[in-house]
Amino acid sequence: MHPKEMLLVERLGMEGLPEIEEYLLSYCHENIQLVNDLRTMGSGRDSSADTLSLVGYRHEGAIIAAQGFYRHGRWLPHFVREIALSAMIDDMRQRPVRWIMGIERVVKPILQRLSDMGFSLVYDERDYLCYVDGKRLCPHETPGVRRATRRDSAAIARLRFSFEVDYFKVPAKRVNRSWCLHMARRYVREGTYLVEREGQVVSMVATEARAPGLAQIGAVYTQKGYRSRGLAKGVVWAICRELLQDCDRVTLTVDVDNAPALRAYAALGFQRLDDYRMSRFRRDGGRRPHCPSRT
Repeated sequence: MHPKEMLLVERLGMEGLPEIEEYLLSYCHENIQLVNDLRTMGSGRDSSADTLSLVGYRHEGAIIAAQGFYRHGRWLPHFVREIALSAMIDDMRQRPVRWIMGIERVVKPILQRLSDMGFSLVYDERDYLCYVDGKRLCPHETPGVRRATRRDSAAIARLRFSFEVDYFKVPAKRVNRSWCLHMARRYVREGTYLVEREGQVVSMVATEARAPGLAQIGAVYTQKGYRSRGLAKGVVWAICRELLQDCDRVTLTVDVDNAPALRAYAALGFQRLDDYRMSRFRRDGGRRPHCPSRT
């Protein structure tokens, strides 16, 4: 750690929320999840949510960093000056976190410091943050695509369960089915599109976050046996068409090694905006930070 750096940085909690929110909005596409959750949790709309604790960092009178910690182990940091890193990591060590998510230029130096402190990666995903706007969005109408309703919550929860096991490689016994149902209900409320085949929901996409002029989508998943049929393109196009009626851009993240998804999003008009990273870590020697599973 760098104690001299920490002395130069002032921490801000609840009393600094207006300043922290202004900072996050200044880098909105990099912090849309925090902007969304700060406003949603503050409104009381999602009292059972994965609760957010937000901390800001001020240096020489200006906010230079902020980070959010979630009850279920997620950590979303952001900074514009590395002088805040020591204080940020010191605060992280007091929290039950093991997932770090954010823009690559932010996450990379943090992971380097964690490595020096005896943490190692157990999952490391490099993504592209991509966007599309109303001028670039290319149509891809697919029969059967529709907006989800509350009656679809159980089916969406099953897809979310499969997504955790298939995409994130989480052992099925560790995936919390109640959490999946909670997420499904949230997805329906915020906006989800799906498609059915042979009487079952087989593909979906959900609205994950909103901010002024911007929306982010995710949880794009198609059940095995129904892939390579254009179903994911169909649900993504439908949700983007709706969201772009009220915002200027829609963003999503996609694994840099997922060639089929990259081709599908490019065909819809998405372009690369930034680099994103999502990693899970633990202390070397097998001792994990004390926190519940991601799900």
